[in-house]
Amino acid sequence: MRCWDQWTREKSCTRRPGSGRPRQTSRREDFHVVRNARVQPTASSAALQAQVAPSLGASVSFQAIRRRLAEEQLVSRRPLRVLPLMPTHPRLRLEWCRARGNWTAAEWNQVVFSDESRFNLGSDDNLVRVWRARGERLNPAFAVQRHIAPAAGVMVWGAIAYNTRSPLVLFRGTMTAQQYVHEILQLHVLPLMQWLPGAIFQQDNTRPHTAGVSQDCPRTITNLPWPARSPDLSPIEHIWDHLGPQVGHPTSLNELEARLQQIWNEMSQDIKQNLYNTLRNFSVKPPDVSSTDYSAFGFLKRALSTKPPQYMKSGK
Repeated sequence: MRCWDQWTREKSCTRRPGSGRPRQTSRREDFHVVRNARVQPTASSAALQAQVAPSLGASVSFQAIRRRLAEEQLVSRRPLRVLPLMPTHPRLRLEWCRARGNWTAAEWNQVVFSDESRFNLGSDDNLVRVWRARGERLNPAFAVQRHIAPAAGVMVWGAIAYNTRSPLVLFRGTMTAQQYVHEILQLHVLPLMQWLPGAIFQQDNTRPHTAGVSQDCPRTITNLPWPARSPDLSPIEHIWDHLGPQVGHPTSLNELEARLQQIWNEMSQDIKQNLYNTLRNFSVKPPDVSSTDYSAFGFLKRALSTKPPQYMKSGK
């Protein structure tokens, strides 16, 4: 009503100078709040409040701190799950990418990418959010059940080539080096590589892959060197992203395994080939914006950095 009255009198609804409750903080103090939040992104609003309180001479509410941050588009969110990186990791990633920055589509099509992933019966509770009003936290309608113990699930292994793929191998529990040799390398990798003359085999550096017994097995196979902790460089990671949403909500491990096998077997060849086709655009950008970009699918994952970051997103 007051806004309408002001409009009828002044043809404007803008706030008059000096009207309303005065701000608790000055522009200088707002600057310090925002700067502290940028320097310490994990600091709570209580910690930020304590940092600026001495200069204010009076207490500032948590809400005021949050409002000042919101004015600068700083909103509290869950942090990204990441892998810890040593300083050598980004350097080796950069070297690996630069060495293959000029590969042609034919060269990329010779690579057989392999990987493991885990699929659980339950969803990842930490990825779930709900919209609710204040005070409704204990309402069962807005609660998400979770297991105290790790959710039951299955591990899968698969490999993709430009024109074919391996069977999807499923196993429960943790895979050992002996299992990897007898159930993966001997039964699936060796026959696949023999059927693809000149192919190059890619695998990451997990312990079953780098164990001595695993290294002794495929001596007739040409391996693609792989930089440590670089899941986002492999296109097969996005195959798992394709499988996950289609699994649905199985109620047993047998049902989960059956769904994974069905989705893998029915997966369109176009999905794999489109991933391979984006690799021909793989390039190393100038150091300040170094990244790999599977642009055809909108994969905007950071892959390189000349400044060693502390963390990198996990592909699992």
